[in-house]
Amino acid sequence: MAPKPGVAADHPGQVSDGEALELSAVERRILQALSNRPLGLCRASSVAVAAEVGRDEVQPALDRLVELGLVSGTEEPIRSLPVRREVVWRLEVVEAWWRVPEVLKWAPRPKMKSAPMPDCVPDRFRHLFWWGDPKLCKLPRDAVFVAEQILTSDDVTSWNWALSRLPCEALERVAERPHVPEDRKQVIRSTLARRRDEPVRTL
Repeated sequence: MAPKPGVAADHPGQVSDGEALELSAVERRILQALSNRPLGLCRASSVAVAAEVGRDEVQPALDRLVELGLVSGTEEPIRSLPVRREVVWRLEVVEAWWRVPEVLKWAPRPKMKSAPMPDCVPDRFRHLFWWGDPKLCKLPRDAVFVAEQILTSDDVTSWNWALSRLPCEALERVAERPHVPEDRKQVIRSTLARRRDEPVRTL
């Protein structure tokens, strides 16, 4: 198969010398936002919020990034939402680092906006506390337990609530626990860095 115009034959996404890939400001911000969320974002509207771009701008930009092979959008089951299937948008990491490494290295990182913490776990996360009534968990008293229960689950769409609403100290304690998967620890550390505006700490 012949390579795409402007793409070297030795790698399917590597742009040949002198033909840099041109991206709009919106597309760059989307790539940067997704690079900070390795497990992806559910719905285009969530991508718009994370990248701090207009909701009318995000879908055309996502469509072009998919065509370029830099982003994927896959319909997946979402257990915590009334609509059970949604498109999850993810960065195609290897392709992006081959083709636009300068975007991922130098684009300004969006700030993470935290919100007030409620005093109990929302009903929409009841399925993550299958063994009993989550309303028995009181916040901030049980914040560490709630954070661990949510962040060690496979329901990615519930993570943003825990990462943005629960205290940084609770998230930090979860990241220190040896049985927590390493990818979850990295997500927590990246989140804490954004909330505290610090460099990301890695192992």
